[in-house]
Amino acid sequence: MPEKLQPLFDEVQKRYTMPIEVVIDGPASGVLTHAQSHQELLANDHLQITVSDTTNVAYTLSHELLHMRFTAAGYPPLQFHIASGNPDVDQQFFAVATALYDAALHGQIKAWQQKLGLWDATVEKQLTDGYVQTLGMAADGLSVFRTLTALDADVMIGTFGEWTTAAPEEAEAAEQLYMILQEKPLDTPFAFRRAVVKLWRQFDNVLTQHGFQATLNDEFATLPPVLSERQLRLAVNQTYEIRHSVMRDRTTKHRAYVAQGKGDGQNAFVLPLQSDSPEAFQALYRRPLKEVLDQYQLDYTIR
Repeated sequence: MPEKLQPLFDEVQKRYTMPIEVVIDGPASGVLTHAQSHQELLANDHLQITVSDTTNVAYTLSHELLHMRFTAAGYPPLQFHIASGNPDVDQQFFAVATALYDAALHGQIKAWQQKLGLWDATVEKQLTDGYVQTLGMAADGLSVFRTLTALDADVMIGTFGEWTTAAPEEAEAAEQLYMILQEKPLDTPFAFRRAVVKLWRQFDNVLTQHGFQATLNDEFATLPPVLSERQLRLAVNQTYEIRHSVMRDRTTKHRAYVAQGKGDGQNAFVLPLQSDSPEAFQALYRRPLKEVLDQYQLDYTIR
């Protein structure tokens, strides 16, 4: 592991209960993409970070570590607790939600890499080459995958540059999304969550404008809430609608009970219930939100 990353690694390790291992092994392609590293929970309950392309280990490993740092610092982790019954559809929803979530976070990660001295002209050139290579894949009409890649390029490189010529239609669509990330700083968990929800909604608009079906990520993807102390004291029904979804809870295998925010309509948590009487649900609705979140060990961040 590069010596300059040791303080960042130590900081991240302190925030995680399981030991973190780093594996650096692979060729040097000469370009950078955000698919060159991944995390994996091992059978021994260690968390392993693998860097599979050694073009710029300091950049790639710091990028992965900073993802972990922001999650541990209260930025809502993206979760998937329900399934539609069609694995192919689920994979599409998962891929879109994750790519948009990551694009929102990458601006903060880039700022930290600049602060740590891990960003320079070489990194920018290697990233640009990676985007050009990815976006140059032949496809007829607007490509969802290339639009998501173009959005990431907007965040990391900028809306102007040689990469835009590789996918001009996607670059134009991505710029509509990028504007959402430029509206306000995403330097708090609350601001970040709000931007991700807006990004998902705008992406659905882009899809429908080009004849694609919208995603169901307002229901399918769980984005844990960022709440004030006052909101935590409110009754559940003052903040959320509990929907008995047609989708299945991955844990209970029954129809999922999805809590969607009254303000933004986004899935904030899924209650692992199997079935209950109307009276029991009325009682649940009247309980303080914090009490319910804690009882079911559901993730949330306090503003």
